Amino acid sequence: MPSRFSIQKPYVIASLPQPIDRSNGHYVVGEVISSGVGTKKRKRSELAVGVDGEGLSLYDISSSKLITSYALPPQSSFTCPPASVRTRVSKNTIQRRSYVSTAGPHAQLTLFRETTSGTSTESSSATHTLTSSSSPIVYIGIITASRNPEAAIHDYDILAIHEDGEIRCFDGDSLQERWISPATALSRDAPQQMKETKVEFAHLTHAHAASQGILKRRQDVFALYSQEISADGFNPEILVIITKSIHKATILRNLHIISLPRRSAIHTNGLQHSVESLLTAEIPSTTTTDDVGGQVSFNVQVATGVLQRLHSEILTTFDLTDTLPKEQNRLKTAGGQSFLRLSSTSVLVSSPQFVTAYNPKYQSTIATVELDLAGNSDTRKRKRQVMDENSSILKEPCKFIAYFPKLAIATAILGNKLIGIQVEGHQDRQGRLRTAGLLIDSIGRSAEGQMRSTSMSNSSSTKVDGLKTLGNFLPSAIGLDALWADQIHDLERWFKKGERDEVAFDRKMAPHLEMDLPEATENGLTNGSNRSAETKHKQLKKERLAPSDVDRRWVLYALSKMFTLIEDDAGGSRLSISFYPPNTFTWLITNGFMTVTNIEAAVKRGGSAPKSLPAGQLVDTIVDLDQDMDLLLVLVAKNYLGAVELLHVIRNLMESLGLLGENPNTKQGLLANEEAPELANGDLEEEVEKLEAEIEQDLELAEYRLGPGSGTRGNALSLALSKLYTRPSPDIVHALQTTFSSQEIVCLIYLLRFELARGAWTTKYTDTAEIDVADEDAGQQDNAIILISSLLNNCVDAIGAGGWLSGEARLVDGDPFEAEELISSLKLEVSAALEGIEEAVYLKGLTSEMIKYGDAIEASVSKSSKNTEAPLIVPAINANTNQLPVGLKVEKEIPIHKIGAGGAVYKRTLRDIGYLRSQKVGKYSRERIRV
Repeated sequence: MPSRFSIQKPYVIASLPQPIDRSNGHYVVGEVISSGVGTKKRKRSELAVGVDGEGLSLYDISSSKLITSYALPPQSSFTCPPASVRTRVSKNTIQRRSYVSTAGPHAQLTLFRETTSGTSTESSSATHTLTSSSSPIVYIGIITASRNPEAAIHDYDILAIHEDGEIRCFDGDSLQERWISPATALSRDAPQQMKETKVEFAHLTHAHAASQGILKRRQDVFALYSQEISADGFNPEILVIITKSIHKATILRNLHIISLPRRSAIHTNGLQHSVESLLTAEIPSTTTTDDVGGQVSFNVQVATGVLQRLHSEILTTFDLTDTLPKEQNRLKTAGGQSFLRLSSTSVLVSSPQFVTAYNPKYQSTIATVELDLAGNSDTRKRKRQVMDENSSILKEPCKFIAYFPKLAIATAILGNKLIGIQVEGHQDRQGRLRTAGLLIDSIGRSAEGQMRSTSMSNSSSTKVDGLKTLGNFLPSAIGLDALWADQIHDLERWFKKGERDEVAFDRKMAPHLEMDLPEATENGLTNGSNRSAETKHKQLKKERLAPSDVDRRWVLYALSKMFTLIEDDAGGSRLSISFYPPNTFTWLITNGFMTVTNIEAAVKRGGSAPKSLPAGQLVDTIVDLDQDMDLLLVLVAKNYLGAVELLHVIRNLMESLGLLGENPNTKQGLLANEEAPELANGDLEEEVEKLEAEIEQDLELAEYRLGPGSGTRGNALSLALSKLYTRPSPDIVHALQTTFSSQEIVCLIYLLRFELARGAWTTKYTDTAEIDVADEDAGQQDNAIILISSLLNNCVDAIGAGGWLSGEARLVDGDPFEAEELISSLKLEVSAALEGIEEAVYLKGLTSEMIKYGDAIEASVSKSSKNTEAPLIVPAINANTNQLPVGLKVEKEIPIHKIGAGGAVYKRTLRDIGYLRSQKVGKYSRERIRV
């Protein structure tokens, strides 16, 4: 089942200027918040992007446009992401304040202020030089002003956290220092003495949100405050900080939840005010990742108490709601460089070439998209330029920034591009999109390289002899009985030696696929290896097994050995069958495992590049393998095919039936006067033998199609059209435009017109002369008109109004001037079919009461009377006998026998029957007695 969680291809929001120092320069991106009188702080769909040596720019994500920009000296470089706030001072006045921390000759904290009133804009700036600390600022946050309780709600202070743990507070307007917390305040409550402490991550939140999540089970820490914490009342800001330190040559990471100094203490004391620790806990370390160097990224969700860390391609999730942080799960990503949390069950992870959505709970891959920016260009020249840029862009990592749920857009920095990725999730009951990874999206999509917990098998607890668990009754896909490498060891050894024995492979795969092998024939060959038509039909009649009874790993392993993806000289790829075990192949295609998704997964598991299977390659491979079209019929009937694959099936069947007309290119090639190359005597004899073999093969194929396989292609074509109708109409139109030419679409229209006339849909009910024209063997159902009309609409839409008017819709004979005649005839046929439907509806209205009364009469008659009594034709005496009874009442027949006391059966008397019949006559009614 395809996942409803999808990721669209990334697109460019804005092209950023290159840093002056391209070797050491970088980009920093911060979020923009908004506030106003009587409103809370909210995150806006805007980003503040800082470029070393250039300045700061603000971008609107929804409209992909630049809002404003501020310049900085060329020698300056950013030390942390900027912070920006948009405040609505009055109805016509809006103020923006952006804060940046730069390092240069002197470390500075800069404020860019911009006030817009109507059409006029005033800009100003303020700078504060940081001389008392040599440690760079790693985080800037905006907090409520602490100058007095009566301060306006749109007045803010700036919180700056240094790398060594020192915390400073600055006035939001003048950048004057309000208080300073020393670096030793963080390690004061640490369980062990730390050295070389560095701040790796910081997050600003409120106390009420922390009380509902990260401090849910530690309500005692809020006794520090003199007031009760509430969402609308007293709700002070708190800091969540993660530090990295060294203790006895071991790297330790600690989680600090700290409270800022209170207003009363700020106004009474000087600048030195230590922050107060609410909680300090050590984050569990893993020896496999923490001792290895590299960049570490964090994300914390205070409301849910979840901390996520990406280090060395491993995404670890910690539960912070307990007394101590506890590791919840660990996910091995494929080349993970940066991650972005979408929800509790979905995370975006970027790699050098792909962006993948994972479900950390079920350790599965939900969706994947390639980091390709060339798809947005229009012309070939522009596309070539973009591809050249991508070769240099993809060398730099894709760093995620933020996710905007209302827009369903994830933003990231890729090279010098600010890109956006549209995320499409599920709709909840209110119709809102939710990017939650459900269990149905994770089934069959396990991420590679995951290790299941073996604590149960390695535990030292007492084991009961003879105890069976659920794993004993499940197939080896879930059981822990043996490693996968041990199970395929013998088969891999055969392939490494070059032994490709189809019969031995079938015999080895039979117990794993629960497949019954046919008995050996007299000549030593199995029935699967016999290519006769009768043997094929016997194999295709095997009973389909339930998918739950089959280990999917063996299915993918068998497909990986059968199919290979070959690269051609043009840079494309072609699917081919390199190994053909007939019984295993027949079992897979009969039981519905021969799908494009399974083959892509099998080819990827076989060591090939993770590329998508070219459209139509599976169908063309099956047609090349079996010219009789038997396997193609089973492929359509038993396996899931998309709209594009079904159209390739329809094209092959129409071509074999001669419904596509003559190809002009082929006719031109036949009429060309080209001299045949001279051949030697030996080469001439070989060429003649090849031609004779081809003629014999074509003759056998023609005999089979005219004999036993006469209805195979027709059944396959009808089934493919029925399956195509079930696909969404936009997908069908898009597939027609990308797969079929205009001439092939017109040929499909002719086929549908033929089916319309063959089913007598264009014949009126009153025209008795045309009844014999309809095909008596058509046998179409009443709802076939819906299928034919829907596909006709899709074909007309695929050509489009421009295609019909410009004459691009060539007919079968290649004449572009008959489009008008085709449209006119199609209009007449559709009108005739519509008239027939209207007449059928009118006829149904006339006969509905008779049909209803007849069904009621048939239901009232007992089974015994149905079987014993022969139908009699009673001649009508007068016209009144043809009238239906009033109210369509159906009188139940009075039984001749009755059951008395003790179960004895008696025959009713005429008096008893007359009495029961008189009881059926209602009050004020009359009944006609017929003799």
